[in-house]
Amino acid sequence: EARRPVMVKTDTFLKESAKKNRELLKDQEAVMDSIIACDTLHSYLSSKDGFKYYYISENASADPLPKFGDRVEFTYSLSDIYGKEIYSKEDTKVITYYVDKQELFQGLRQAIKLLKEQEEAVFFFPSEIAFGYYGDKEKIGVNKPIRAQVHILKITPAPPPPPSTSESVGLIKCDFE
Repeated sequence: EARRPVMVKTDTFLKESAKKNRELLKDQEAVMDSIIACDTLHSYLSSKDGFKYYYISENASADPLPKFGDRVEFTYSLSDIYGKEIYSKEDTKVITYYVDKQELFQGLRQAIKLLKEQEEAVFFFPSEIAFGYYGDKEKIGVNKPIRAQVHILKITPAPPPPPSTSESVGLIKCDFE
């Protein structure tokens, strides 16, 4: 007869963890929504990526939004969701970022793609798309939602890909009789 397992594993841990994460997100969104409800000076937008934001300054021209590979120069500051500063623009300096080719926390990566050159906005990120479970291991704690103020200084389009050096592959005509 086959031996029975000593311990039967279940997915209870994963289910409980997912449940706790959903509750945490719901709580953080409720706090952010209450802050937003009290702010009558700004018109908030919701992103498809799960954060809310408003513009400080908008660029009304038809300038393009940054896309994959573009070089973006920007400044940003981070605070807790109540506005207490964590990192100032002086702390972070001017950042040069190649869109989707370098690491930034998820919320900031998505936020940059929503702003044109010379636009500035304030973003409210739940912890799951900010620094998450680990924080930044310096000033941002575990599971802390973040408020980020981002100013796009310059967008340089990505250079076009180099032409192919290999010869084009032609079609071969085959006669089957």
